[in-house]
Amino acid sequence: MSIKTNCYLAFCITAALQGISTSALANDDVLANQNIETIEVRGIRRSLEEALNTKRFADSVIDSISAEDIGKFPDKNIGDAMQRIPGVTVVRTYGEVNGVTVRGTAPEHSMVLLNGQNVASVGWFDLGGINRSFNFEMLAAEQISGMDLFKSVEANVNEGAIGGTVNLKTRKPLDLDSGTFFASIEGAYHTSVKEWDPAYSALGSWKTDDDTFGILVAYSKEESKVYRETLSNFGSPAGANFTDTNDIAHATYGAMSSILFDEDRERSSTQVTLQYAPSTALTLSLNYNLFELNNDHNNSALFGIVGFGTLDGNSVTENSAGVVIRATTNGVNGPGLAPLFNNTVLRTPEMQTDALNFTVEYAAEDWSVNFVAGSSSAQGRTKQSSTWWGDTANAANASFTYDVDGALEIIPTNSNYMKDHNNFMIFTEFTYINYVRDNDIDYYQADFTYQLDRGIFSTIEAGFKYQDQIFASQGDYRDVDVNKAIADGLTLADFNGGFVSGLHSKAGRSGSLSVFPIGSRRIWSYAEANQASSTTTLSKFSIDEAITASYVKANFSGEGFRGNVGLRFVDTEVVSKGLIDNIPSKGKKDYSNFLPSVNIAADIAQDLIFRFAAGSTVSRPDYDDMQMAETISVSFATATVGSPDLKPYKADQYDIGLEWYFDSASVLGATLFVKNISDYIETTSAIELYNGCSQTCLVTRSRNVGTANVSGLELQLQHNFGNGFGLLGNYTYTDSEVTNSVGKTVPINEVSKNSYNASVYYENEMFSVRLAYNYRDNWMRQYNNSGSDSVNDAYDQLDASFVWHALDNVDISIEAVNLTNEVMVLRQPDFGSVVHSVDEFGTRYFVGASVRF
Repeated sequence: MSIKTNCYLAFCITAALQGISTSALANDDVLANQNIETIEVRGIRRSLEEALNTKRFADSVIDSISAEDIGKFPDKNIGDAMQRIPGVTVVRTYGEVNGVTVRGTAPEHSMVLLNGQNVASVGWFDLGGINRSFNFEMLAAEQISGMDLFKSVEANVNEGAIGGTVNLKTRKPLDLDSGTFFASIEGAYHTSVKEWDPAYSALGSWKTDDDTFGILVAYSKEESKVYRETLSNFGSPAGANFTDTNDIAHATYGAMSSILFDEDRERSSTQVTLQYAPSTALTLSLNYNLFELNNDHNNSALFGIVGFGTLDGNSVTENSAGVVIRATTNGVNGPGLAPLFNNTVLRTPEMQTDALNFTVEYAAEDWSVNFVAGSSSAQGRTKQSSTWWGDTANAANASFTYDVDGALEIIPTNSNYMKDHNNFMIFTEFTYINYVRDNDIDYYQADFTYQLDRGIFSTIEAGFKYQDQIFASQGDYRDVDVNKAIADGLTLADFNGGFVSGLHSKAGRSGSLSVFPIGSRRIWSYAEANQASSTTTLSKFSIDEAITASYVKANFSGEGFRGNVGLRFVDTEVVSKGLIDNIPSKGKKDYSNFLPSVNIAADIAQDLIFRFAAGSTVSRPDYDDMQMAETISVSFATATVGSPDLKPYKADQYDIGLEWYFDSASVLGATLFVKNISDYIETTSAIELYNGCSQTCLVTRSRNVGTANVSGLELQLQHNFGNGFGLLGNYTYTDSEVTNSVGKTVPINEVSKNSYNASVYYENEMFSVRLAYNYRDNWMRQYNNSGSDSVNDAYDQLDASFVWHALDNVDISIEAVNLTNEVMVLRQPDFGSVVHSVDEFGTRYFVGASVRF
């Protein structure tokens, strides 16, 4: 359904309801918050108090975050703020949070809503993994007024998350004073790049004197430099795969690399909200959001290929697992090879997401209705060019030493060789690739509430929702005439991007890139001018997912207790289309789920609340797993196959908690949680006969084969000591395990067993200062049946912020992210815990000024 259609529908409903008039008591927002104390949010303490107030009076298990002021979220990124919540850890890419894990589940198993509705997303880079996780990099935190994380199940909340459901809230004009205005300007400094980037934002809100009509407009734009320095190895050292000059076989990695990821990022966010309330009973709202993200980048790598040279037997050192951790490779082991070479990958990712949401809220004396219609669409495109540069003629320049003990390092024997772009000639693969993805969502929803006031039951809620989502992806590949490029004698000197040096200082290994030649974006022009006329389709598929849901929920309360009990019924129809053996194919899957839930909060003493929650919910399979498509490599005897026949993950989950609110901004709490997950989806590989392979081949596909169990404990402390000082901290213990297809029990990916956060702050009328620390211990990045698991080392990060209230309506701020420049280390424990990769992101500083009227 198009945005134009939704606008027409909105107009029709508005006209139909104009004539309705009644002396209503309140709309459903008021009904949902009738027990919550009203707090004007300004500053750290007030935002913490409001968030705690929401948590305290909720019937279900939730945690909240409130903005400290208009345009001032507690952290630079919404994901950074979420990591301060018990039970939440974050996934970082290029130093910025782009996903969250909630209570022992992967990022794609939590759902992010904007004002209660799904937002289309397509990822970025080569458009990223095709999953359901939300990309937090798209959103500007300045436009978010608050966030609620629903940890327990409620019948009226969208299904789709076995982890947690995040609802991000934007501001509304009728909730603000007329003439509210906010503007800010900021400069960001990246220690690795050593340059400043600008950012600015503004918000204006106006409403009539009688509070019947209001309009809000907000815009923010940010330019930033994203920089990542990586040391990495490739391949698997399993088995004795390389023979040295002494004719002794060794298990060693096939390749090592030093990589520089250099990106120019531009992000913008626009919000327009209209509200019309002709009476106290009726409110009409129209909200539009537009998010844009452009990430032009250069990914330059220095590779050392062990197998392209000869392993010096006198230089080999092995660890206790029998894997080579240090050696030198000499010469060239065959014609046309370049053991030491540069790979330059240029990409221009572009993403755009918009969302249009029309809401009608009507409240009569003893009943109310809330109707929502909307759509969201996302488009993403990445053009990519990849080139390989090296010296295939001069063996003297091919020697290098590599070290994977404690860190990673590649040291060329002839360091002067790296100082001349002419030594790097085009020798293989010159490609031009284009990826395009679209994601479109249309939805209709109606929610009804009826006041009972009979016995312990206060209200009955019922509703339905229909949502149709179409996800489409296509990748096209064109060769660039590499033979012509070789004949032309192209070298990196023709596309001189300069040199980089002194990388990996935090990792303690800077020898690899003492001098590192890189290519420039002029390679792009050559690739476009010389690309082949014919196109090869890498992948092409679409998935149409239609969801129909209905629910009933009863809210109850009595002397010292309150809660709700409900049932949600969901029917899902999936149609997947794609290419199998280059023939258009289609697959279907229909399934239904009954999802019961109960939430109870009991005041067992003054300011002491006991909570119990139980419920069932589902998470649907990733798009990548459901695609009706295959990728076959006859030469490598491999095949990758998707399946629309997958069932969703289903979780039965339970919570028991105790919360002591010993002051208006203070709490001491503990919560036990359990999740029993069935139909767990695992990606497996097996040798089998498969159509399209000329023989038996290694087939990789996703299947519902496993079960998973998650249990844990959340501890939370928040306290305002008075005189401006405050503390908040939490600790989470998570025990997660999944039983896979071979009966082995392994940890769930991306989940740490122990994590904790601690923040201290001080504020007065003149300034505020805060230090925030986050820690998570080691976690499984990726389990592999072949025995090459990847495990991240523990990671911690310290952030700081300072705000000076220079005038009544003017603030000056300084913030630092990753103050101690921590690095992320990935290991492979099956091979003696050798280092698989080391990522260094640098420290980012932000200096800004804001004004508010």
